[in-house]
Amino acid sequence: MSDYAKLLSKYLFLPMTVIFLIVLFYYHHTESGQILSTDILSSEKAEELLITAPPELGLLAGQGITLLFNGYPLPYDSESGAYFLSQNMNTDEWQGALSLSAPEGELYFLEDAFLYDKSAAISSGHIFSLYAQVGGSSQLLSLVITGLPLVSLTSAYSEQPVYDPDLQPDEYYYDSHTIYYGAVVIFNANPESGKCQTVFSPVTFHERGASSTKYGRKKNYSIKLLEADGTKNEQYLFDLGTQAKWKLITMFNDSSKIRDMTSLTLWSEISSQETNFMEHSAEMAYCEVILDGRYNGLCGVLTPVDEDTLQLKDGDSLYKLVEFGMPSPDSFQYSVQNNFTIAYPVRLRYPKEPEKILPGWIPMQEYLTYAYWTPNAYAYASLLDLRNIADFYIFTQATAAADNKSKNTYMVSRRQPDGRYITYILPWDLNYTFGEVWAQEPEKLYVAFNADPTIIYAEPCIEQLFNENINGARDILRARYLTYRENILSEEHIISVMEENMNLLVQSGALARDTAICPDSGNTTDLTATKQFVVERMAFLDSYILGQ
Repeated sequence: MSDYAKLLSKYLFLPMTVIFLIVLFYYHHTESGQILSTDILSSEKAEELLITAPPELGLLAGQGITLLFNGYPLPYDSESGAYFLSQNMNTDEWQGALSLSAPEGELYFLEDAFLYDKSAAISSGHIFSLYAQVGGSSQLLSLVITGLPLVSLTSAYSEQPVYDPDLQPDEYYYDSHTIYYGAVVIFNANPESGKCQTVFSPVTFHERGASSTKYGRKKNYSIKLLEADGTKNEQYLFDLGTQAKWKLITMFNDSSKIRDMTSLTLWSEISSQETNFMEHSAEMAYCEVILDGRYNGLCGVLTPVDEDTLQLKDGDSLYKLVEFGMPSPDSFQYSVQNNFTIAYPVRLRYPKEPEKILPGWIPMQEYLTYAYWTPNAYAYASLLDLRNIADFYIFTQATAAADNKSKNTYMVSRRQPDGRYITYILPWDLNYTFGEVWAQEPEKLYVAFNADPTIIYAEPCIEQLFNENINGARDILRARYLTYRENILSEEHIISVMEENMNLLVQSGALARDTAICPDSGNTTDLTATKQFVVERMAFLDSYILGQ
């Protein structure tokens, strides 16, 4: 049994006399109002009921009865025997209604001081007790409240796709994961809108990401919401817009769990400043996940980067760089001649129609030619929007994105009215940032901290643009850097975003629960070294960028 299960279990099986010591002694009437449309039993009434109808362990499950929230089954963790509920932390009011799936069932909260202190209940991970009665039988239920959205995934069946590695290399290496079909219920207490939302949908999902598959308990997933007929089911969720496809990331090798979120927030702030072209990437929110009746911990939910979110048109191309390095001319030509959507390590993500794959590779061929195969800085610069390249360079240096140098990026090539292509680079997968770097040590979850603030993470072809001021690139870089340093990339702002994210994880109770089920994760709330790195990094960049 995990430490987390042991922690909750000791509450579940304490004698009734101990449970009732944790009550509001100044409420002594039979019912003291309602919480979540559920009556609250006084200690006297609860004691009377427990004597006349003592609880039976597992009674409801044996009868196929479950606890509902707004009419939907609440996620249940079979290890700890606790139900989970999401509530908005930005209001003192409890939102929504609890009930039992049996129409004749009765449900009551046991009197508890935390019912009147919502924020304390959430941040402390307090376990509420509910008394459920169906007919002449009853059971005590445990309920944990989180301040984050809850994602409850249930798989009904699965299939294993089969691809030919010689004829379908992209699908074979990247889409051969087991595909699960089932349902998802998302309890989405949107902190920004204040809306308490519950969404049910059929779903398909599969594992994603090479590194996370090595971490036993928690996996990354790609999720697609479906209509009953199998078409996509777009929903507004997580205060991140309307999507049918989402990514779940475990953040398993970030001990603070704030690096991806902080980095994507900063990029979103940078990209929103530019109204003349689109350079936004994924957006992220935190959530907690229960998978097939097992609590799976804290995760990040990401919007996709695809043709829909980027508003791509016919003639545009989208590429994903999945590993360091670039294809050789020969290997690239082999992929093009065979109409493959991968020229390792570059994947063509749009267009996808077989007849459009060949023209879809044309912008990338031009990019590779002048950046790597037969370098020509001026020809290379003509393929880029130098404002975007400056933004990407500034961002990756400010965040010290060690894993995003010709890797973990999306490249978008947009066809211009005159037939030329302009390429933009967008960041992705930003866990190795702010001093954390990859390490070939599984026992350390493949991460180490490098306190050196002077390392430059950039491809030589991009660095050359600024060093030699190709087409005014250095002037653009300095001007945009100075603008962002005033606000978005000030030390104070970067650190405030980190602290805001950490406070959310602590106050929601999610980080403590994640640590309990993953004791080897090294989870910590201590950002001292990370903050110091930010201060030293920005001081170095002031000298490096402005002093060139």
